Amino acid sequence: MIAAPAPLGRPLCIAHRGASACAPENTLIAFETAIRLGADAIELDVHLTRDEVPVVMHDETLDRTTDGRGSVAVVSLAALKRLDAGSWFAPRFRRERVPTLEEALDCARGRCGMNIELKLPRGRGGGSATRRRDERAGADRLARAVGRALARARFAELLVLSSFSMEALRAARTVMPRARLGLLVSRSAAGLRAAHRSLELYSLHPHLRLASARRIRMARRMGLRVMVWPVNNIKVMQRLANLEVDGVMTDDPLLFRRLALPPRPVRRAGAS
Repeated sequence: MIAAPAPLGRPLCIAHRGASACAPENTLIAFETAIRLGADAIELDVHLTRDEVPVVMHDETLDRTTDGRGSVAVVSLAALKRLDAGSWFAPRFRRERVPTLEEALDCARGRCGMNIELKLPRGRGGGSATRRRDERAGADRLARAVGRALARARFAELLVLSSFSMEALRAARTVMPRARLGLLVSRSAAGLRAAHRSLELYSLHPHLRLASARRIRMARRMGLRVMVWPVNNIKVMQRLANLEVDGVMTDDPLLFRRLALPPRPVRRAGAS
């Protein structure tokens, strides 16, 4: 079992999809803004393109955050790079493009840590056996593509791979045996102990509504770090800091500056 991490002393400020309150989510300008505002790490999401390149996109489809339409999975990287990924947020961001994972890693390397959420598209339908087979195959392709990107990037800062999908986390553990894995939960944390035994998790990433003092204590007793999302209210952020969570994922890193926190000792972001 992976050793329990030493307490950080104060929570990490994790910019949710970059500084997504200030710039279009999951774009390089959102990441640059987060770093400028002092974020300790960036949280982002990855899907695979048709040519199996991991790109930074929250949704399974292009419709909400680009001027494209349809599924990310059926579009080539070349076609994706022609899309406008910024105008939906504000006209001045119209030149923003969907970044690849490697571009995001290059942006953050030596400057802050990263939490990569592994996203799997919905199954093609059919019976449950077909859906499970599709999910396993998709998880394997995604883990291998992310593993290749990470090997090329030589990212030395804090790096966590998270997902709601157990299949995605299993595939990540197989491909990257030493990776720090985080389990995302939004409705229930049931099964956490079994998941930890199976995967040797590094962290639990509960939705704010699940971030009770009892559940935080339980996870910490299991040796897990706790990273809570989304936290966009200063009073809630202070409450979580007082409960000694290890990270708060916020759309607005400026909120973090208003917390009453002890100074954190200078340390490498890659230290556990």
